[in-house]
Amino acid sequence: MVAVFAVWEIAVRVFEPSTVIIVGPSSIAQSFGDLIVSGELLKHFTVSMTQFALGYLLAVVIAIPLGLFMGASRRAHDYGDPWLTALYATPSVALAPLFVVWLGFGDVAHVAIIALVAFFPVIINTIDGVHAVERDLREVGIAFRANRREVFARIDLPGSLPYIFTGLRLALARALVGVVVADLFGAQAGLGYLILTSSQLFQTGKVFVGVIVLAALGVGFTWGLRSLQKRLTPWQVEVKGQS
Repeated sequence: MVAVFAVWEIAVRVFEPSTVIIVGPSSIAQSFGDLIVSGELLKHFTVSMTQFALGYLLAVVIAIPLGLFMGASRRAHDYGDPWLTALYATPSVALAPLFVVWLGFGDVAHVAIIALVAFFPVIINTIDGVHAVERDLREVGIAFRANRREVFARIDLPGSLPYIFTGLRLALARALVGVVVADLFGAQAGLGYLILTSSQLFQTGKVFVGVIVLAALGVGFTWGLRSLQKRLTPWQVEVKGQS
């Protein structure tokens, strides 16, 4: 990583491209310091993280139970799958202006946009996770007189957890993109707003600060989800270690 930044800095100093196009790591670091000292970065960061947390949690709270239900019920899956496919195929960016019209230029609309883009990876992977559970395991549970609720709680849910975590990681990345998309519509603060306004003012250093902060958040949150997955699915780690 250090070598990449060193080569980047050297290349900028040697070739001297326009600062409108690209700046070196030293200029980005200076912009980062200026934004911290002025308090501007903290303001944008706080707004974006609040909207991100609410939108992501809203998507998870709705998508996981609904996905488990659709995965376990063939009737619910047959009814809901066409609607899910149609909504998933619709570009979220095209729906974002409608959310603004319906919910206004405020945090509620931004949270809804983030929740929308994060919803589909979670519910689709949750459904696939339930379907991926081996039928033999269910038959063993039934043979030991487990009722439907016990089969779901002890077989379907644990078996689908790896898929659910995959959906959570995919939704995480999409939710961070949703932060930027939401800020395109009537935002007054936020990391996406910082990137947009800085690009319009040709302040390339500040643009890179916003991008790097979002990238760092993505890496950190993904690492956290992987650590949580290892704790909740120890059998998966053991199987990987034996293979």
